[in-house]
Order: sequence, then C-alpha cells, then structure tokens
Amino acid sequence: MGSTMMPAAGAGSVLRALRAAKGLTIGELATRSGVSPRTIGGIERGHVRRPHGGTLTALADGLGLDGVARTRLAAAVRTEHAPVGVPDLPPLTPHFTGRQDDLARLVAASHTPGGVVLVTGLPGVGKTTLAVRAATGLDARFPDGVRFIGLAGDPTLRPAAVAQRLLRSFGVEAFGDGAVREYRALMRQRRVLVVVDDAGAAAQVAPLLPADAAGFTVVTAGRPLDLPAARDRLILQPLSAVDGERALCRMLGEDVDAGAVAGYCGGLPLALRAAATRLITRPHASVERLAARLARPERVLDALSVRDAFARGYRLLPECARQALRTTPLSPGEGANALVAHGWATPQGEVHPLARAFAQSCR
Repeated sequence: MGSTMMPAAGAGSVLRALRAAKGLTIGELATRSGVSPRTIGGIERGHVRRPHGGTLTALADGLGLDGVARTRLAAAVRTEHAPVGVPDLPPLTPHFTGRQDDLARLVAASHTPGGVVLVTGLPGVGKTTLAVRAATGLDARFPDGVRFIGLAGDPTLRPAAVAQRLLRSFGVEAFGDGAVREYRALMRQRRVLVVVDDAGAAAQVAPLLPADAAGFTVVTAGRPLDLPAARDRLILQPLSAVDGERALCRMLGEDVDAGAVAGYCGGLPLALRAAATRLITRPHASVERLAARLARPERVLDALSVRDAFARGYRLLPECARQALRTTPLSPGEGANALVAHGWATPQGEVHPLARAFAQSCR
C-alpha cells in the first residue's frame, strides 16, 4: 500500500492520508518511527510547518513506504515550504540564516567580469550553502546560465577532467588539454556563473580561470588555494551566537528555547543541523538532556556528528597548524597564522570550541 494515491495537498494532509492507509494511529506510528506523537500530530495539523529531513525519513521508514510514496511525501514538504531554487544548483537550505555581509561581498564581486572569489573556512561552516544561496540570487544577471560542479575535495582530479564535466553541461565534448583550452575559450565568450565546490587543489582549478572571462566563478575549498585569478578571498566565519540560536529555533520551531544547545554548536551550521535532527527524531530527547551531553568535551563531537568533518579538515592543515592546535592555547607564530588562514581560529587567536574539542581528542 506504499504507492497509495495521495491528494495534491500539504505535508500534513499527505502524512495523515498515508498513516490512515496503513491503518495506524499516531501513537503506533510514533512507536514504529521513533518520532514523538507530538511532532507527528503537529505535522498533520500544520503546526510543524517545516519538518526536518531526518524526521521525514524516520516517518517514511515507520510507514514502510516505497520509493514513490517517499518521493511524494518529500515533494509535499518542498512544494509548501522550500525556497525556490535554480536548475543546475543543489537545493537551497530552507533554514538559511544570517550571512548578509558575506552575501553582499559575493554580489559585489560578481559585478566585475572575470571575477573569481575563493571561499574557505572551518569544516561544516556552510561554504557550499553560501555559494549556492549567492548563485541563486544572481542567476538572472548571467544570461548564459549557472553551473555547479562538486569536486569532493579530491586533489587527484586533473583540470582536464574538471573542464570536461563543465563543458558537457554546455553540450560541448572535448578531451585532454583540449578540454581546458575549450573551456577557457567558452568562459571568455559567455556570461555564465560557475560554482566549483570543494576543490581539492589549486592545480585542478587555476588553469580554468582566464583573467579575461566574461562570467563569474565562486570556488569553495577546505583550505586556502593559490589561485592567481581570485580577486577576493573570503574566510567564512561561524554564525554569530544570535544567528546560530535563530537558525536552530527555525529548524525546531520558534517556540523552542534552544539557546543552551545552540551555544555548544559554536555557530557551526553542520552542528546545528545535527542537533536539530537529534532533538526531532529521538522521542525521549530534550534540549536539557542534549545540552548536558554536549557539556562533556569527550562526547560533543559525536553528539553533533562533526568528528568526521573535522578529521577530514585536520588532514588538510599543515603540520605546523596541527601542532599549534594540539597545544592550545595558541601562541603567536607560523602555526597560529596557519590556523587563522584555514578558518580554525579567529584573527584574535581564539580557536573554535569544536576545533578545540577535536584537538583534545588528538592528543
């Protein structure tokens, strides 16, 4: 019965129809899915207007939905609440908060033909999200379209392979060094906005960025890259305490006092999303219990699901920065400067609290 026809309605109506088709009460679905009865009822009545992705997955599992019904349930939420995105770009993050100054900086850079901006920063700080949000707002200014390519931080990708993938999106086929030449020529002719996400090395991107390009390119990376064409370099900082709490409340519901948990996330969007998922999908979770767990440094990384992201970022740090991180508090010097350049510390020498917790786990 997972493929039961559903009305073209909002998420609440769709969920209620699916539950009724399975013959389940709210309590029974709560037991099967691990989502609290209060949350399920709130979704069905329209009080929970933006259910988290983790909640929808848990509900779909509890209902035993097939792929078609899962897609319809997710589509009902997107249709009702998700901001409008742009084809060729990843979906917009519905709970995007703050970043007005960073967005303004990218918009200003886009007015210069051939502009290139490099966005770096701490793991999970929202580099991709910022780039996608900016590109979505700028797409009307680039008549030849918007393109997005994710490189997954792989430093072994050659520029020819990157150029090939981008050229195919324009319907052009080229190979080897010819692909690089063809792509550079195309960038000189067309006003296109390109997002190169999670670049692994300067060598795979720099040859694709002619100084006389007609369009605009945003490159995100986990570490500073030597890109001669980059006219601006933005080290993205964590959200302010106010914006971090606001973002978490938007995920959980404006009536939830999530300040204590938000404080332990340090304004890191990846951590904030993990905290929201934990609170939404676990029936016995509470802000107070999660805050108590996060207060323990040995548990905070796993509780916020950021350990793997920090481990990947840690491998990108030069050895002097790793050494400095393991011996916090920071002392002035090459290692401290490298941590600032990578976004792991502020210019004032303050290491992000989650980076500090990760450093302690490395000792």
